[in-house]
Amino acid sequence: MKKYTQTIINVCFAIFITMYIIQDDKLNKKVEFLNEELESANIGLIKTLYTDYNTAFIKNDFPRIASHFEAPVNFATNGIIAETEKDVIETYKVMKATIQEGYAYSVTGDVTIKRQSDNSYLLCADFTRFNKQKEVLFKGRAEYLWINVPAKGWKMNYLKGIDRGSNSVCILDGPSPPS
Repeated sequence: MKKYTQTIINVCFAIFITMYIIQDDKLNKKVEFLNEELESANIGLIKTLYTDYNTAFIKNDFPRIASHFEAPVNFATNGIIAETEKDVIETYKVMKATIQEGYAYSVTGDVTIKRQSDNSYLLCADFTRFNKQKEVLFKGRAEYLWINVPAKGWKMNYLKGIDRGSNSVCILDGPSPPS
């Protein structure tokens, strides 16, 4: 019996290691699946919030617009940093006052959302602005950085208007805004 003791111990150890590897592999697959589900849920929620933001934009509901942001907000196109929610509201009031003459509503086209980090997603969207006669006033594209703010959820803190057709892969160009 003593002759086989080491062999029995080695076989048991090999079985244990094999089972551990199998369990670890199953656990990794479960974690990967949950990460994919979380990613899908985050993207779905951000799309819903972005739709609400657009509705508020069309209706000039400035407090509702501002509720989708977390200050400080970098309005990169204009080089403006809105330090407070009130600053965000004032920035949008100026923006809407100087928007294309006859503006009535916007329609969103292609929307792409890409994860930038564990805590941020970049949303890139094409949009078209129309007048009451349904004539096109402007075609554009914008980038919005969404961050997950504790106890507040997904909020934007970066917005940049870009040319239609640019950044089709939806990645931040240059240094990342704070997230």
